[in-house]
Amino acid sequence: MTTSRFRAAVLAIVTVMGVAACASDPQPPSNTPFEAGPTSPPPSTVMPTAAPAATENPEPDVPTQTAITITVNGTPVAGVLQNNAASASLLAQLPLELSFGDYGGQEKIAGIPMPLALDGMPSGGSAEPGTIGYYAPDQALVLYYDSVGYYDGIIPLGTFDDVATVQNAPAFAGTVTAGGAE
Repeated sequence: MTTSRFRAAVLAIVTVMGVAACASDPQPPSNTPFEAGPTSPPPSTVMPTAAPAATENPEPDVPTQTAITITVNGTPVAGVLQNNAASASLLAQLPLELSFGDYGGQEKIAGIPMPLALDGMPSGGSAEPGTIGYYAPDQALVLYYDSVGYYDGIIPLGTFDDVATVQNAPAFAGTVTAGGAE
């Protein structure tokens, strides 16, 4: 027998054995009692069910931002605070009347009455123009109108819209309130 005929014969035998194995009944005959072996699980009597339907009333979305208004020399400036522990503790202190002063030609800064919660907050950060931040070492609310590199203690809280109004204001007494600018 040649090699190619031998291979064909082996292939035919393997194919027939595979078909025969697939066609055999894996269940014991109905007149033979089924006994579970030590590693065999008992036969299941549970019928499969459809997956549960999606809930019709999903949980409401948790707001990711809260609107605030910062009054700068009588001009309302809209801002938003992110949903985090530090922002929540600032919101709990509002409304606040604060005295802002310029610091370093980059920011307006004002001390706040109580420190903010820092649970889950980074130990430091950087700020871009329009960032509302908290400077933990000085317990101060900061309105950044210029870029500031990374410093330990800078905690970004949110953003404000009118960078020019904040930048151009001299030292000012301003209010910070929850809610959008009117």
